[in-house]
Amino acid sequence: MLAAFLVNTMEEGNQDMNGIQGHRIRSVAPDSIAADLGLQPGDQLLTMDNHPLIDIFDYRLRQLKSNLLISVLQSGRLIEYEIEKDEDDEIGLEFDNPLMQDCTSCDNHCIFCFIDQLPNGLRKSLYVKDDDLRLSFLNGNYATLTNLSDEALERLINYRFSPMNISVHTTNPGLRRKMLCHPKADQIMQQLERIAGAGLQLNLQIVLCPDVNDGSELERTMSDLIGLGSALNSIAVVPVGITRYRNQKRLFPLRSFSRPEAQTVIDQIQNIQDKLLPIWGRRLVYASDEFYNLAGQSYPETTVYDDFPQLENGVGMASLMRQTVADGLASINRDPVEPIHRSQTGQAEGTIKHLLIGTGTAAAPLLESFRDDLTGRAHTEVSILPITNRFFGDQVTVAGLLTGQDIVEQIRPLADSLKTGGSQPVLILPACVIKYDEPVLLDDLTINQVSDAIQIPVWVCASDGGSLVQLLDWVAVKGGHDE
Repeated sequence: MLAAFLVNTMEEGNQDMNGIQGHRIRSVAPDSIAADLGLQPGDQLLTMDNHPLIDIFDYRLRQLKSNLLISVLQSGRLIEYEIEKDEDDEIGLEFDNPLMQDCTSCDNHCIFCFIDQLPNGLRKSLYVKDDDLRLSFLNGNYATLTNLSDEALERLINYRFSPMNISVHTTNPGLRRKMLCHPKADQIMQQLERIAGAGLQLNLQIVLCPDVNDGSELERTMSDLIGLGSALNSIAVVPVGITRYRNQKRLFPLRSFSRPEAQTVIDQIQNIQDKLLPIWGRRLVYASDEFYNLAGQSYPETTVYDDFPQLENGVGMASLMRQTVADGLASINRDPVEPIHRSQTGQAEGTIKHLLIGTGTAAAPLLESFRDDLTGRAHTEVSILPITNRFFGDQVTVAGLLTGQDIVEQIRPLADSLKTGGSQPVLILPACVIKYDEPVLLDDLTINQVSDAIQIPVWVCASDGGSLVQLLDWVAVKGGHDE
């Protein structure tokens, strides 16, 4: 039940705005309260119950009342609406700035920062450094808490959003100051205990650097974090990422883990898991997939990752991919699914004779083990193509950091040879290689440009194994065409 009343309207110039920052509305949900009020994109939300809004969480909480007064700037007029509604009904607004406030910038100078290792000339957004705990709830980001005031932390605790994603790296106060190059870095355990004491859950991340925070330092960190008790949801241990630009930028001297060192880290974590599992019923601590790649060890079974609490950190992603591909191949009742994106150029003519699945060097061996089954599912030849990351360096092995230029350089010779042999090839790429909102790769090449350069069609598929199998089903049924 909704009752909305226009309680006040006046020209903007006749109202003292007191410096209140408006929040420009990007979209209004159809059939929502906001739509009933006549709010439109471009209008600005000013206050709720006469309170300026701090951020999106302030907005979300304030709207969950049965009686609400909002002020909106519409076409130069300040309009106030009094709303009566069911308590949990949302108003239905989205804003130009999803956070409704600028992100907190990162004032750290972490010795392992991947952004510091980027070359010049990439799109500007790739160089943005944020350290905003609120993005933990919106996008799954991890924050160090060094750029957060005590008051801001208390406000986020009071929001009761859980779990919080925190980058820890080490609990040794002096070492954490050294690694993050920030004077507040030594307060991490007090901050974590404060969050845990409020009854909120924690997902924690450790970027492990050889000869810095590994070995006995990792043991200390694990002991301290496990001491947080039931507030601890998960800990991910990931190896430092090294690009080929690191040395020329004269950054803190770091190296990758050797194969024996990576194996030592895996053994260390497995020992901790073996102790925790009988007590907690979960393993809590997980090595990222990259450690298994570095150690030359096969990925664990999916059961090792419990409920996959840190997939976004590359923890268990390979095992889950292996399982979802196998499940997809075992199923005969899945609906075929078209590509998420298809290049407008280089369209396939006639029946597709060869599917080229391009991916990073980490995932390629896993997919290669299914190649014959994938070929049978598609009713056409399938090849798995590992693409070496020459742009960032071959130590970067994940598909999500591949560039268009590397794809073009390494795929074009094979595409040319297949076309010469009379085959009609198509390149399939995982969605993690493009931006979330448009088919553009890290170096700003579009899939159309990649297709033009290699002169074959390019398709983008969702990054999970089940979707890949469903795309192959679509090829088998449709021959790669909509007709």
